[in-house]
This record gives sequence, structure tokens and C-alpha cells, in this order.
Amino acid sequence: MKLLKNYSMISALLVLLTLSVASQAQVVDSGFRAGSWADFGEITLAAGDYTLELSAIGSGVPLLFGLIGQDVAEAYQVVLGDLPGTVSKTFTTVGGTFDWLVGGPGPFTVFTASVNKVEPIPLPSSVIMLGSALAAMVSIGRRGMSRRARA
Repeated sequence: MKLLKNYSMISALLVLLTLSVASQAQVVDSGFRAGSWADFGEITLAAGDYTLELSAIGSGVPLLFGLIGQDVAEAYQVVLGDLPGTVSKTFTTVGGTFDWLVGGPGPFTVFTASVNKVEPIPLPSSVIMLGSALAAMVSIGRRGMSRRARA
């Protein structure tokens, strides 16, 4: 029984690792800024579902993070009004190059602006993986019990 408790903890950690790998974050900009500021650049995204995420601590003034595609109709933004905090927005794109902008006024801001690719977790694969791991643990446990019974 003790063997299964140890392996159940390992299984839980593997599930968390699988979930964390499912969403790959691409940090666009981060750091410490003082006064009124704005940073900008370009990012290329493949077709799919994404999440804009903005996290910050600072002086309590609004902070903006936005993307705009070559087609102006494809524009996405998040505004963080209360600092500290995190705000996010999910969107779907056909892909392409986007101009990004992040900025705000205020005495100081510590922030991270990222674009996260949302990847679906293939449920059948994860169930097969966990099932085979459970079967292996049961087999190892039975071998240990039979060896103890022989001794």
C-alpha cells in the first residue's frame, strides 16, 4: 500500500507537468519601467488559439498590452486597471505577423506581457499513459509482495 501512495504522488506530478507543457508562453516584454513609457515590436504567430496575458505590480495606474495584425481588423488588447493583478484574453488567429505594444503612465511598473499558445491536451493519450503507469505500479507491487512471501 505504501508503494501505491508514493506512485500516486508521482502520477499527480506527471499530470501537472503535462498540463503545464500544454500551454507554451512566449514572453513579449517584461521588466521594470518608470514614468510614462511604451515598448513595441513584432511577433509572428502561427494559426491557432492564443491568450494575451498581462501581469503587473506597480503604482496603480492602467497598463495596456495589445496586438494588431497586418489586417487592422485583427486587433486584440487587454487593459490592467488595478495593480497588482493579472488580466488575459483568448483569441483565435489565422496567423501572421503582429505589431505589439505595451505601456502605461505612472511612477513605476514591474510587468510581464506574454502571448500563450493554447494547445488542447489529448485526453486519450494521457489516459493511456496514466493507465499503463498504473498497471506497471500494480505489477511492481505484486512482485514485491510475492518476493516477501517467499522469504
